[in-house]
Amino acid sequence: MLRMFCIVAALGHSSLALADTLIMQNGDRITGRLDSISGGKAVFETPYAGRILVSLEQIDALVTDDAYTVRIGDQRLDGTFTQESEGQKLSTRAGSEPLALSEILSATQSRIQFTPFSLDWGVRLDLALSLADGNSSTEASNVLLEADFQDDLNAHLLTVLLAREEGEGLLTKDQLDVDYGYRRYISERWYGAANAEYFQDTLKEIDQRITLGAGMGIQIIDNTLENLATDLSLSAVQEDIGGDDSVKPALRWGLDYQRLLFATTVELFHRQSLLQLLSDEKGQVFSSSTGIRYAFSERIDTNFRIDLAYESDPPPGNEKTDTTYSLGVGLKF
Repeated sequence: MLRMFCIVAALGHSSLALADTLIMQNGDRITGRLDSISGGKAVFETPYAGRILVSLEQIDALVTDDAYTVRIGDQRLDGTFTQESEGQKLSTRAGSEPLALSEILSATQSRIQFTPFSLDWGVRLDLALSLADGNSSTEASNVLLEADFQDDLNAHLLTVLLAREEGEGLLTKDQLDVDYGYRRYISERWYGAANAEYFQDTLKEIDQRITLGAGMGIQIIDNTLENLATDLSLSAVQEDIGGDDSVKPALRWGLDYQRLLFATTVELFHRQSLLQLLSDEKGQVFSSSTGIRYAFSERIDTNFRIDLAYESDPPPGNEKTDTTYSLGVGLKF
């Protein structure tokens, strides 16, 4: 009985989630769910063709169940898309407003206003490989793995970054960074945060740096086109550098930003963490990953990324800043 109830509830939720309608200029009707509008195109999710992009010029009317934030020029309106005898309207709290779809700059839906029924997870892999042979030979690889898993109250994010470079038979870079973040939402915007990180750079004689922390965070922006979250944690840092083992307290500030452009075909992203050590040395450790992705399809994209690692007090003989530039291909599962 319980199993049957869950199946019926899931089917009911699915039908509700796919209750939006596109009415095309030629009279065709497409049923699904409006994700967003940007770059003159509607991003529409369908149960039979997946995500499709439809030019606003080809749409006669748009009908949605949920409310969206619609930007027209300098004006922002919140409401649902409706079709009435007079034509396309946006139904707001103040009433129905006439709406020209071609004038919409963007339309987004807040992801924190509704609770998903099912679990959501995703995995992406960015690969950058380069080989050079001639007057000198160089081999370089940069691999970034991201895996996220979330439900209505919890969110998990695991990132693994591996950078390796070898020239003329000599190893010039060998870094491994494994980062895990956890969020437990206690309200629409505030969440408890926990994080764990393992970092290794053999060429800098950093045999290992393990960071464990817990604190609070806030979801500043969370809609279908933009995401911004930040958190502050009290951490413990265990370091093994050149055989010298130590444990230090620290404050950790994390920031995660994502912006989708041109009907979600272009993604800008930036993720960073700053460790402020609270020991007598009061050193700083900063790392960030910033880049841009261009999607060829839902599964494949090309990307350019800048990974930066900074230490205010590096081991003797090493630079404070280490920067890696990567141009590669991304796979999304």
